[in-house]
Amino acid sequence: MNNFSEQDFAKFPICVDLDGTLWAGDCLWLCARNFLKRYPFRFFQLFLWWHKGRTHLKHNLLKDVSFDPKKLLFFPEILQYLFWLKEQGAKLYLVTGSDQQIADKVSGFLNIFEDAFGSTLGNNLVGEKKAALLNKMFGSKKYIYFGNEWKDRLVWQHSIAAGAVNVDKKTLEWLGSQPIYTRRFICKS
Repeated sequence: MNNFSEQDFAKFPICVDLDGTLWAGDCLWLCARNFLKRYPFRFFQLFLWWHKGRTHLKHNLLKDVSFDPKKLLFFPEILQYLFWLKEQGAKLYLVTGSDQQIADKVSGFLNIFEDAFGSTLGNNLVGEKKAALLNKMFGSKKYIYFGNEWKDRLVWQHSIAAGAVNVDKKTLEWLGSQPIYTRRFICKS
């Protein structure tokens, strides 16, 4: 949007991804690694769960391992910016492909989000499914989305602005070709 500027960020709901956006890692693989450390002889169970679908794997891992958001190394630049937006009156929402239990724990730990939305059994909240949820909640072009990867373009195409965290060249070029204000973040983990 040509008339949009960074000063407008606090005027819109801000929807933030977790993996790769708030921190450099992936909660699914963190949980899988913790599962294998605890139960090394149940390695093949991961494949059985995966075969039933990604959400089945995410959900079942959390039955056997505990997830502690305090152990995530959040990007300080992103957190600082989100806390500043919150002080400006912005409404923040955590919207992640990670399991809903993880979304709830991260949201409770950071204490800056109005609500948290994550994947549930049979509903992997990524790409078009994430865009559909946000469009239903806020309306197309009526929210800002913070993401980090190519598949996030499926959400950004419906956003009024983008927070682009550590995006690759292809994704950055795509964002540059769109009529969307983009705030780029380069974070070190």
